[in-house]
This record gives sequence, C-alpha cells and structure tokens, in this order.
Amino acid sequence: METDYEKIGLKCGLELHQQLDTGKLFIRTPSRLREDAPDYTIERKLRPVVSELGEFDKAALEAFKKGHTFIYEGYNDTISLIELDDEPPQPADREALNTTLEISLMAGAEILDEIVTMRKLVIDGSNTSGFQRTMLVSIGGKVKLANKELGIQTIVLEEDSARPVEKTGERVVYRLDRLGVPLIELATQPGITRPEEAKEAARAIGTIFRLTGKVKRGLGTIRQDLNVSIREGARVEIKGVQELEIIDEYVRREVHRQIALVEIKKELEHRGLSKKELEQNPVDVSKIFAKTQAKIIESAIQGGGIVLAVKLPKFAGLLGKEVQQGRRLGTEIAGYVKARTGLRGIFHSDELPKYGVSEQEVLETKKILGAKQQDAFALVAAPKPKAQRAMETITERAQSCLDGVPEETRGAIEEGNTEYLRPLPGSARMYPETDLESIIVDEKTIAHIKKNLPLGTKEREALYKKLGLNEKHANEMKTSNFARMFEEKCAKGADAKKMAVFLLETLVEARRKGAQIDLLSSEELEEILDAIVAGKIPKEVQVEFLVKKTKNPQKSVSELVTELGESKVESAQAHEIIKTIVAKNSKLVKELGERAVGPLMGDAMKELKGKASGKEISELLLQEIKKQSGN
Repeated sequence: METDYEKIGLKCGLELHQQLDTGKLFIRTPSRLREDAPDYTIERKLRPVVSELGEFDKAALEAFKKGHTFIYEGYNDTISLIELDDEPPQPADREALNTTLEISLMAGAEILDEIVTMRKLVIDGSNTSGFQRTMLVSIGGKVKLANKELGIQTIVLEEDSARPVEKTGERVVYRLDRLGVPLIELATQPGITRPEEAKEAARAIGTIFRLTGKVKRGLGTIRQDLNVSIREGARVEIKGVQELEIIDEYVRREVHRQIALVEIKKELEHRGLSKKELEQNPVDVSKIFAKTQAKIIESAIQGGGIVLAVKLPKFAGLLGKEVQQGRRLGTEIAGYVKARTGLRGIFHSDELPKYGVSEQEVLETKKILGAKQQDAFALVAAPKPKAQRAMETITERAQSCLDGVPEETRGAIEEGNTEYLRPLPGSARMYPETDLESIIVDEKTIAHIKKNLPLGTKEREALYKKLGLNEKHANEMKTSNFARMFEEKCAKGADAKKMAVFLLETLVEARRKGAQIDLLSSEELEEILDAIVAGKIPKEVQVEFLVKKTKNPQKSVSELVTELGESKVESAQAHEIIKTIVAKNSKLVKELGERAVGPLMGDAMKELKGKASGKEISELLLQEIKKQSGN
C-alpha cells in the first residue's frame, strides 16, 4: 500500500558534502589520494574532552568506550606535520573560501561578515587531532525544485577526514592523504516532504556545486546525509549516502523503520510492559551450551569466552518483526551491539532453534531465565567483558523500544537500508579554534565574486550551441570543471569544437591509457590546450603527449612541445611514406580517385605516428593520388 507521507508527517532535510578541487584547507600539501605503500605509520589513542560548559558529548563518549587504537599512514613528500597534528594549521586556502562564497551567492544565502573557525570534537580516529575544523560561511538561501523552493539553513566550509583503509578488531588504519581536503557542506531546512524530493534536491544542489568548476569528481568526492523524521517518530541522521539514484529509497526505508518502531512501542504498551520490568540481570548459560552444535557459540567457549542470556519480558514475536526491508528488530538490536562492542551478531528466541542451536538448548535457556510464553530472550557468546557490554546494550535498546524511535545517527548500507552508528551529537562538541584568526569578509571581495559568477546551465547550453557544439558536448560541458576555462578561451577566439573534443573526449581516453590527469595543474592543462589550438600538438598524438607529460612531471609543457616539433619527419620523408601507402592501395585509388584520401588517412597517420599534422598528411595523400592516377 502506498504510504501517505503527508498523513504521517514526513520531514526530511539534506546535507550535501562536496570535496573542492583546490589546495587543502589549512595545509599547503597536495590535495590528492595515493595508492602506493606509505613511508611511515604512527599510532595513537584519542579521548574526549569536556566542553566550555563542562559537559561531554554523548557521541564522543560512546566512541571512546570502544577502546580503539588508531594507525595513521603517511608519505614523506606529501604529508606534513599539520596532518600529524604536530604543527599549528595555516590560514585557510583562499580559493576554497572564495568558491564557498561563490556557491553562497548563487544560492542567495546571507554571507557572514566575520567567519570564525571552530573545532568539532570527533574521536572516531578520522582526525589525528581529535577534532575537525569547520567554518560557518553563510546562512539562508534557497534551492529551486520543480514545484517549490527548498530553504537552506547553513553553508559551511570544513576539512575532510582521514581515509579509512582497514579495521581489524580494535585497530583502525587511516591514510592521511584525504585529511584536510576542503569540504563544503550545504544543509537544507527540513522542507522535503516526499522521498522523490530528496533526490531532486540533491541533484539541484550538486549542479550548483559543479557550476563553479572547482569540485572534485569520482566516487567518494560527494556524500549526502539525510535527516528524516515522521510525526510520531524522531529525527534520525543517515550518514554517507553515496548513490544519488537511491536517495529516495533511503527515505522510504527510514520512514518504514520509524512506522514499525512506533507500532512496536504501541504493542508493548498494550502488553503492559514497563521499563522497570526490563531491568533484568544477564545469566551465564555456558553450561547449557557446553556440547552445542552452534559453531559460533562453540568457538567462543573454546576461546575462553562465555555465553550470557537476558530475558526480555513481553517481547515474544517482536524481535522477528521486520523494521526495514529484510531486517528485523533483532537485527536492529544486533547493530547496536556491533557498533558498541564489535561483536558481529546476537541470538534471540524469535529465530531459534536455528544456526545449530537445538530446541532443548532453547527450552533450558528459557527455564533458567524464568521466561514465560510472552517473553523473549537474547544471548551472546564472547569474551566476558564484551559479553557483559553486549548485554547492557541489548537491555538499553529494548528499553528504548518503549520510547518508539530513538534519536540517533545511522550509517547508509546496501540498497537503502541503514544501521546504528552512534547517538546524535550535541552542542557540547563545538568550541572555538585558538590557532587561527577569524576572517573578515569585505565588500570588495563579495563584489568581485558576484561580478564573475558562473553562467547557469540553460545559459551555458545556449552559448555552447551558438559556438557550434553538438548536443552531447554542450550537455557534458555545462557542468564540466573545464567550462569556465573553455568559455574564457572561446571569448578570445579559440576553436570551440577542437577544445570540446580535447576536454571531453581526449582527456578521458588518455586517463584510460594511464595518464594521471589529476597531476596536471590548471596552468599546465591550459598551456596544453593553447598548444593544441595553435596546431602544435596534432590530434593523433595528444593522448601519447598527455601520458608522457604525467609520467615526466619534471618536464614542462613547452619542453615537450619542442621535443614533439623536433621529432617531426622532414617533408621528403613523409612524402616517401605516403607514396608507399598509395602504391599498396592502387586498386582502391583507381576505384575512388580523390575520395580515397579518407580511407587512407588512418594508415598514413598510423605510419607517421603524429610526426606530421593531419592537414599535411591529407595534402600529401591528395597530391600523390592525383599523381598516380595521372590527373
């Protein structure tokens, strides 16, 4: 049955996080990811600190209780002491800040006169300092959707976190190459009232970002968070949605989850359950499972662990109730246990006997717990400290079922489902950055940025078609990072079609052939484009040129262009090669005459390998064909 989203009071807000393709925010090291082996590692543990009000943030406390050790991987040539938190930050990257100001103006937001850097407490290991630096740049503004305008709450510029590489037990490995990459965060008001609007809003905001030409592309460079609630539910933050096309599915499934949890709450109230009844002491039932066929339990006992069970009064039949597609309340509770203890799962009575647990073991467990027909139980097998922590977590989550939907942060997983990550953070995790001065935004800067705002998508489409681009190239170029450079060069008379082919096709082909295009600076790319427009780099060698340049970064573009010019064969040598090709294809030449130029161009270009321009080859072919045909 179709959900009536208006009736249930769906409210959804969206937070888009987009990496900017500029220098790092507070560090002057390269803003690029690496896959080669790191030069060194360092090991740290992090702990929470109290806020200015003397309070601990709940999310930080929960992260601390996990007891993780963090390993950070770095490189001698691209990671500095700032990433290692052994040196104070440097002033904010001006290009990143100006890009954020530009986005604020395009969205009609109100830019703050003074921008203050704050520290946001984060001790999950994703930042070596234990906090993330963040700056509120603007407030308000709107995003235009098909049938409404969606209000904007804030636009923030912050540093991205370190990149998670591996997690084994209580050790988490991060790589420092991503730490400090500028990240713009645009948060909307909770004005989304249908799942499809979430997708539409994400696409509209992404387009605003891309119009600047200063955003990174590819998997992981843009991340969406959703804040979802229904009238009888609570605000739940869904972190890390990466697939734009199924954002609406995440909203639908969260709505379904909250509806199901509200129904469970009402059923428990109907059964007369109180939170006090759930204050059950766990019982060691290891003896019952001494000869179990359940492999997980057997392995835990043999490894020195224990089996603990806890009664859940009046929960019979509810642990097996579906709360998300393919995920039941028992799975939901197991997610809490996994997040807080690292244990992969729990057993509960609604799904037993199963997994090697016998009916006799179930009956004996119920008996020792004093469980009646309407009662359920959960059990875990693990080392004693973890098992005890798991029992506390199960009891706590069972008690919160009487509240309905707990406010929390959940992580996006497969196909639109989510799992528990941590409590919602509070205001206690924010405090001022003491190593950086505030930034005064002057009217002159705003006026300059406003004067040079990028064209919108419709304006670009009209301009590009006027310049002669086909529909495909015009559509691709309008949100390309190269759009503004393309427009500037077209205004100076450069060949639009030739530039579009290079920027939209040749660069892609070169990347497939091994060219590390991301290593080229914007100045180098512009210099290459100028050489192409001037005819100094023939089309047939452009891919080879790009591969050579990125594999020899120490050589300048002008040096490589000079080498290319020196490598061209003399006209006489080219003539001999063309003469041979025409002679070998005399039958084709006889049949087609001058029209044989087209079919023979490929062979000639392959033989000459870019050592003569396409125009030169065409002229030589025509000349030789006329000669051999007697015209």
